[in-house]
Amino acid sequence: MKSKFIRLGILILVSSLILIWGLSYLKGNDIFKRSNDYHVIYDSVDGLSQSNNVLLSGYKVGQVTNIQFLDDNSGRLLVSITIDSSIDIPEGSVAQIISSDIMGTRSIKMLLSNRNEYYIENDTIPGDIEADLKDQVSMQVLPLKNKAEELLSTLDSAITGLAFIFDDDAQRNFSESFENINRTVSNIERTTADLQEIISLEKENMKSIVGNIENISSSFSKNTPALENTIQNLSALSDSLAQLQITPLMNNATAASDQLNTVLTQLKSTDNTLGSLLNDDELYSSLNQLSENLTLLMNDIRINPERYLNLSAIDLGRKVYINALEGTSENILFKVHLVSSQNKVPLDSDRFEGLEPIEEYEVSGAFTYLYGSTNSFKEALELQKRAQVKFPEATVVAFRNGRLIKLERALKIVQ
Repeated sequence: MKSKFIRLGILILVSSLILIWGLSYLKGNDIFKRSNDYHVIYDSVDGLSQSNNVLLSGYKVGQVTNIQFLDDNSGRLLVSITIDSSIDIPEGSVAQIISSDIMGTRSIKMLLSNRNEYYIENDTIPGDIEADLKDQVSMQVLPLKNKAEELLSTLDSAITGLAFIFDDDAQRNFSESFENINRTVSNIERTTADLQEIISLEKENMKSIVGNIENISSSFSKNTPALENTIQNLSALSDSLAQLQITPLMNNATAASDQLNTVLTQLKSTDNTLGSLLNDDELYSSLNQLSENLTLLMNDIRINPERYLNLSAIDLGRKVYINALEGTSENILFKVHLVSSQNKVPLDSDRFEGLEPIEEYEVSGAFTYLYGSTNSFKEALELQKRAQVKFPEATVVAFRNGRLIKLERALKIVQ
């Protein structure tokens, strides 16, 4: 009888263990799989919850096991995560909270550094939060906002111009202009009437002129034999010219051709001043460089005339500059976008080690960090490759006159 109860107890115990293991497995915890526990401190978790995935290169390597507030009453949160023990986390790596799907499900993405030292179990890993959809939309909408403000300014100027046109003085000027047009039309009508009168009075004279033309034509008809004689004389003159010797003329032409060949040969050589001027590549390069420098100087004079001219005029309350063409590539700067975060990251942080200079760009309460600054897109791609060692998702962005623009538009302007 006792053996039955013993077997029943063992069965219940085994069933309970299987149930516990099954529930844990469904939650993502495999009690038979070795893993290491780490901790991350965040100012805000933005919807992160227990059992959310920990991803490395898009592959699940662990999950969130616990979230709790710190004991220092700062409001910060301590997030505990478990990661497969076969994955080593280098020091300087970042645990970044991201949106893993379009529904806003949160996950932790591991951004590994290239150090050779590794965290041990229960160490604290630096945390970061990816910019949400609102911040990304704000970055894209910012240029549209600036364009809208410029459009409103232009409309205001246009309305001011219209108000100036339709004031009392302008209306009087319009009235005077129409009166002058009416007087001009009246003068044209009188001139036309005078012309008609002159034609009617001089009709007889015009008939006389036509009669004179007819007389001239009849005179040509009567003198046709004389004209034919003149043409025959011209033909005889042409025959005489054809009988002239042209050999001396050809000899002179040949001599002139030889002299021209001699001049061209001297131009191709570098033994004389003109030949050196035409064939010296270094002189050509120097002249080309001089032309480029003059172009840059003229652009700088147009952009910053106050460096070269000191003019005194009526102070209208604002500074007027002579702008260069807005499409020049000198106004385009390419930079590398490293990361965006709602938390301000110090510019001397270890995360940016080896990437200088770093710029901080704040948009709608989010902080965006940019690396490098160059007018050459090719150099920007080299900077991007260097930045992707620490920030695999680093991208090239473009600015014109300090404003963010689309990369495709910047490339068209540069080309």
